[in-house]
Order: sequence, then C-alpha cells, then structure tokens
Amino acid sequence: MAHKGILFFDELPEFPREVLEVLRQPMEDNMVTISRASGTAQYPANFMFVSSMNPCKCGFYKDHDKACICSYNEIKKYQSKLS
Repeated sequence: MAHKGILFFDELPEFPREVLEVLRQPMEDNMVTISRASGTAQYPANFMFVSSMNPCKCGFYKDHDKACICSYNEIKKYQSKLS
C-alpha cells in the first residue's frame, strides 16, 4: 500500500529486529515477494521509508525540562536495536 508513497514506522525500536531486517530486501529491490503454498506473488514496492523514535524508552533522555528515568544500560539497549 506504500508503493510510490511513504512507509512510516513510529517508535522504530519497538518493532522486532526481524521485522526491520526483512524490510531491507524490498527496499533494495523495489519489489515485495509473497510466497505461500498455493504460489508466489510479486508486488511493486518503490517507497520512501521514514521512521521516528524517542531517545530512550521513557522519552526524556537529555531533556532539559524533565528527568529521564532510564538507566544507562536501558538507553544503550533501546538505541542498539537499530543497525
């Protein structure tokens, strides 16, 4: 449904890593292939991938007005979900 449009993921680190890795091939090929027992179908997938994320799980890391409640390890784990 995002062909010739924008595929937007809000809160990118909340998606499982496998989901994000599976998107690599369709973005490179501009094609999505769906295989089922009854056959295979290909669809065009020329889209712009746009995402957003907070700097940490609570959203206040480096905020000047509100203190972050995440530990250093939690922040690093949250941010390391992106490759």
